[in-house]
Amino acid sequence: MKGAETERAYRRTMLDAICVAVLIAYFLHFAFPALRGGFGEDEMMNMGIYWRAGALKSLLANVLFWTIFYRPGGALYYLPLYHFFALDPRPYRIVQISILAVSIPMIYYLSRRLGSSRAVAFLAVLVLCYHPQLANLVFVGSFIYDVLCGFFYFAALTYYVHIREREARLGPLQLLGFLALYVCALNCKEMAVTLPVIVLAYELLKCPRWGDWKAFVRWTRSVAAPSLIAGLLTAIYIWGKTHSSGSLIRYDSYRPKISWHHFMTSNASFVGELLYSHQAVTPKMLLASWAVVFIYAFLRRDRTLQLMAFWIVIVPLPIAFILPIRGGASLYLLLFGWAVIFAKVAFDLITLISRFLILVGQAVGVGAPSGAIMQGTTAGRARSAAIGTDAGAAPSKMSSRIFRVVATLLVACALAIFTQWENQRFGTVRALLNGGQKVSHVIEALKSLNLQPAPGSTVLLRAKENPFQNKWHALFIASLVWNDRSLQIWLEGVNQITPQQMAKVDYIVSLNELQAKVIRSPEIPQSD
Repeated sequence: MKGAETERAYRRTMLDAICVAVLIAYFLHFAFPALRGGFGEDEMMNMGIYWRAGALKSLLANVLFWTIFYRPGGALYYLPLYHFFALDPRPYRIVQISILAVSIPMIYYLSRRLGSSRAVAFLAVLVLCYHPQLANLVFVGSFIYDVLCGFFYFAALTYYVHIREREARLGPLQLLGFLALYVCALNCKEMAVTLPVIVLAYELLKCPRWGDWKAFVRWTRSVAAPSLIAGLLTAIYIWGKTHSSGSLIRYDSYRPKISWHHFMTSNASFVGELLYSHQAVTPKMLLASWAVVFIYAFLRRDRTLQLMAFWIVIVPLPIAFILPIRGGASLYLLLFGWAVIFAKVAFDLITLISRFLILVGQAVGVGAPSGAIMQGTTAGRARSAAIGTDAGAAPSKMSSRIFRVVATLLVACALAIFTQWENQRFGTVRALLNGGQKVSHVIEALKSLNLQPAPGSTVLLRAKENPFQNKWHALFIASLVWNDRSLQIWLEGVNQITPQQMAKVDYIVSLNELQAKVIRSPEIPQSD
C-alpha cells in the first residue's frame, strides 16, 4: 500500500515537472530573441546612479529600505554585472531572461498550493509566461525592476502559502524569511506594497468563523500577525519614500492623483491592454466584469477564485492613481490574477462539457437496447441489443479525466497560437530590439577613442546633437565607459561652466551618436 502511494506521488511529481519544462520551453521560444538586444537609454541612467553611489552605499540602502535611495534592489543586479562584464549587454539580457524563467516553476507551485488543479496551474502560468503587450518585461533592460519585484513578490507569497497550506504557522525564522523576501520586493519596485493586503485576504478567506472576540484576538496574534507586521513595514516604507526631501513624489508623473475617475479609467486601461485592446474596456464594463468575477467566485465557493477576485482590484492600486497611465511590464503582477481566473473558468467549462457528454452517452446507452428489442427478431434482437449497449456506453465509459486533459491541451495550443500571432501582428519585438541602438552607437564611439582620461582630470563632452531624449544619458554613458569616479565630467549646454573652469578642462571630447573625437587633451592642449 505504501509502495503504491509512493508510486502515485512520484507520478504526480513527474507530471508537474513535465508541465514546468513545457512552460519554460514555451517562454524561451519568445524570449531568446532578446539576447540580441542592447541597452536601453534609461538603463544607462539606472546603472550610472548605482555606479556613482557605490556598492557599500547601495547595500546599506537595501537594509534601510525606507530611504529615498532609488529602488536599491536594482543595484544588486546592475553592479555585479557591470563589475564582471562592463557594458556588454548580452550577460544582462541572459540574467533578466533567467530570472523570468526561474519564476515559472515557482509561480506554478504557488498556483498548485493555492488549490488549483494541474490543468488550471498549467493554463494560468501559460498565460503569464509571455504576453505580447508586456514584451518589454523581456526585451527592455530598464524594466528589470518589474522582473525583480515580481520574482521576490511571488517568492514571498509562495513561501508563505507553502507553510500555511500545511496548516503550520510561521515561526520566528520563517517570519524573518518572509519579511526579508518582501523587503527585497519593495526595494525593487513600489508595486510590492500590496503584498500584506493579499496575504491578509488569503488568511481571511482561509480562516473559520470566530466564535467570540477572544478567538478573534487569538487568530490575530497567531495567524494574521505576519501580514500585520508586513503592513507596518509598508507604512514605514511609504512614509519614508513620500516625506523625505528629494522624494520622487515631488515630480508630477510620480504624484498620485486620487479620485474614483482615475481609479476606474486606469484599471479599464490595464484590463484593455491585457485583452489586446486599449479601447475595448470602459469603466462600466470593468465594474461589471469585477462583479461577475466576485459573484462567480463566491457562488462557486472556490477560495482561489475568491482570492484572485480581490487580487485584480488590490494589486494595481500602486499605479492606479498615477498619470500618465502605466502599462506594459507594470501589469506583470496584475496579469497573474486574471490568468488564474481565465484558467479556472476555462477548466470549469471543460468539466461541464465532459459531464454533459457523459450524460448524453448514458442516455443513448439506455435507449439503444430498448429500440433494438422492440424492432428485431429473437436473434436480431440479441445482436442489436448488444451493439446498441456498447455504442451507447462508449461515451460514458470514456474517462472524463482523459477528456479534460485533451481539452486542456487544445485550449493551451489555441492560446499559444494566438499569442504567437499577436506577437507577430504587433511587431513589438523588432521595435524593442531597435530601441537600444543609439546607446550601443554612443558606447562604441567612445570606446573607439582608446582614451582613458588621467585620474582626477576634468572632461567636457560637447554633444551638440544629443541623440537622447534625456540630456544626461551621454554623461552616464561616458562615466560607465571610463569607470573612474575621480573624473569630473561635464556636459556642455547642460552643466553651467564658467570661463575659469573651461580654461582648466583637461579633455574636451566632441560626441554624437556615431562618432567621438578628442578636441583637447594634455597631449594636444592647443586644440580647442
